[in-house]
Amino acid sequence: MRVHIVLTETASILENLSQINPELAVSPVMQLFRSTKDTTRNGAKKRQRGPSDGGNHLEKARPTTTTAGNGYSVTHITLHIMVGYLAGTDSTFAVTASQASAHYGIGADGTIHQYVSERDGSYSDANYTSNNSCISIEHEGGMAQGAVCTQACIDASARLCADIAHRYGWDHLWHDGTRGNIWLHREIPGTDHAGCPDLAPNGLPYQQVIDKANAILKGENMSVAEVTEGLYQAKGNDGRNIFDSVIQTRNELKDRAADALYTAKGNDGRNLFDGVIQARWDIAELKTMLTAQTAAIEALSQAMGADPDQIAEAVKHAVADKLDSLHITIKAED
Repeated sequence: MRVHIVLTETASILENLSQINPELAVSPVMQLFRSTKDTTRNGAKKRQRGPSDGGNHLEKARPTTTTAGNGYSVTHITLHIMVGYLAGTDSTFAVTASQASAHYGIGADGTIHQYVSERDGSYSDANYTSNNSCISIEHEGGMAQGAVCTQACIDASARLCADIAHRYGWDHLWHDGTRGNIWLHREIPGTDHAGCPDLAPNGLPYQQVIDKANAILKGENMSVAEVTEGLYQAKGNDGRNIFDSVIQTRNELKDRAADALYTAKGNDGRNLFDGVIQARWDIAELKTMLTAQTAAIEALSQAMGADPDQIAEAVKHAVADKLDSLHITIKAED
């Protein structure tokens, strides 16, 4: 059975906890649930700036949004496979003469490197128009012996694609050759990369990326396992994971509450904690006394030939009248 937590509710919980413990407010775990100046929407990881591409891109070829303007507009995402490792891609894209680049590269552990600004085109698709109208994403993997496309890489790609779609106003992602907003490199006219990204050994399961990205865009639930993993992996300012920080915060609140009970005083000068305990003992003693009195009344009434039920009813009303007129006041003083 798969248990889910609604993403927006999880974000709300973390936001509230961060008010109690400010350490949570700046924690990396918040990148999983909300967008700030330093994070991306829809749970996408914060992008690490990759090595400089040394000008290995098509500079200022388009506006930053899909609105009209000089140059090209972003119309699609092109998915690639590295046929290698992230480190090797970093090195290749750093060489200007290679005229090979992409906007993003994702490693086996889900690390995202950004090589080219989204304002610029990249040398990625072997097609000038597509280079200038796409956001290109390389994925570690594609080797029969060596680099494989991992689940962490797939999940990170889905988050990144959802983030891109959100920012460019696409309500969903779909692949239909070069008619959708997800393109595969092998389908673009001019390329000779016949296996990129999905037909290479250990290639990219692009439909899984699309399905996960669309689930994020629709606001579907995260599993408890995914939330738990995020809380364990993220670190606070003191180096502890967020789970430990939340537990510590809870313990501190419990200690403060206990201290308040010990510090506040009642009318009799005792602290509230002792007063509550004493009241509990007083109530227990009163119950014992009432039980003994009931037994005595029953024995006396039987000896006198009276009806025990009538006497018990009279006693019940008398006790109720006394309790109704009883007022208990507890006053806390500093």
